[in-house]
Amino acid sequence: MRHLLRLAVIAVGSAAALSASPVLAASSSAESGPASVYDLSVLPSFNGTVTQYIPSAGGGVTGLLLSDGMQVLVSQDLSWDIPKIVKPGEKITGTGLKGKALPIIQAFSLSGPRGSRSEDAGIAMPQHSSEMVAGPDIVVHGEITHPLYNIQGVLIGAILKDHTVIRIPIRDAAKIAAWLKPGAMLYAAGPGATGVYGTAINAHQIGPDAQQLLSVTADDLPPPGPPPGSAGYDVIKSAETH
Repeated sequence: MRHLLRLAVIAVGSAAALSASPVLAASSSAESGPASVYDLSVLPSFNGTVTQYIPSAGGGVTGLLLSDGMQVLVSQDLSWDIPKIVKPGEKITGTGLKGKALPIIQAFSLSGPRGSRSEDAGIAMPQHSSEMVAGPDIVVHGEITHPLYNIQGVLIGAILKDHTVIRIPIRDAAKIAAWLKPGAMLYAAGPGATGVYGTAINAHQIGPDAQQLLSVTADDLPPPGPPPGSAGYDVIKSAETH
């Protein structure tokens, strides 16, 4: 009898120790990202079903496309948590600011169907520029389902029916806005990535078909210097100031 009582006491003590352990308690709870110091509950809430990730040409994720056509866009910090929170075909809820006229939401918090949640801890609005992506060109073509916007609501490309994302420098996207409407066919080539999050490219050639192509240049490329053989070809401008 004493032996049974001793075992019962040990079992109760072990259970209490496990529940008090911060490491084990954390592992049993839903995975969450860093919390913001701001009260995000005052922001408008949204929800929807995820159609696809909005991938970057570098292989990451910049947001979500919902089944109603809404683009949920996030800061770079929050983007890392998206694949952990939700998968295509699942429901997403969150808080954020909706576009006045455009189908975009700048999300500051996201919650997934399995209890995972993350918040934009810094509430920063980074100026997303075209990624410098190296590698062989990926050629894509198909029907446009949605124009693509950045977090500031600026047109930067298109999403195709097969979920491919084509990113275009801002100045060039504005010039060819008529090509980027839903239902239009689009052909593009440029470096990018194809992976678990989808396919995305930074286009350097784009057009309605392979016979009508416009060359575009990344926004953050440095301006061309003097041609080889000219007087200024070997001059490094930054060195002239020192």
